Amino acid sequence: MKKTALFLLTALLSVGITFAQVDKKAKDLLDKVSAKTKSYTAYKVQFSFTVNNPEQKINETNQGNLSVKGEKYHMKMGEQEVFCDGKKVYTYQKESNEALVQDMADMDEESITPQSIFMMYDKGFKIRYVKDITEGSKKLAVIDLYPMDPKKKDYSMITLYVEEAQLSIARAEIKAKNGSRYTYKVVKMEPNVNIPDNAFVFDKSKFPGVKIIN
Repeated sequence: MKKTALFLLTALLSVGITFAQVDKKAKDLLDKVSAKTKSYTAYKVQFSFTVNNPEQKINETNQGNLSVKGEKYHMKMGEQEVFCDGKKVYTYQKESNEALVQDMADMDEESITPQSIFMMYDKGFKIRYVKDITEGSKKLAVIDLYPMDPKKKDYSMITLYVEEAQLSIARAEIKAKNGSRYTYKVVKMEPNVNIPDNAFVFDKSKFPGVKIIN
């Protein structure tokens, strides 16, 4: 589920929507969010990631940071750091001091991709507008996503909370089949920021003794 959760994280801020069954109100709103995000030259996101499973007595929260510029991105969350220079993806694990290298063209649908950062716009979902809620001063639209082929997924539903005034995703909650609930919450988003290209390059000299795994 960890791999899927990371994929779902990466699916919260990116390209257009392709749903087999859609709710027009929900789709129209998500289309606007998508268009606004795609208009950014580059952006940075601070987020939190919470895993909750009452039966296993798990309740953990980690902080993360994400930078995106076109096809390039860099994400750091907990002990993991991911670099993508537009051609190759380096996934670094601090605990083992190893970096897994993959060609973007060879990555499967459950992998981290630059098109999927922070907006749940994957193919093969039923989409349903649920309701509007107010949290503090924010008005949020609640939208549920259901996989069209649930047998192939280890989660049953994803709920998006969309801040309508800002046309942005405030958080996403993923309900896993094992009873866990994963929550990604956007703490801060900075659009149209200046990010140097070398920020997306994995520099081995900064990770002494790292083992590269192809």
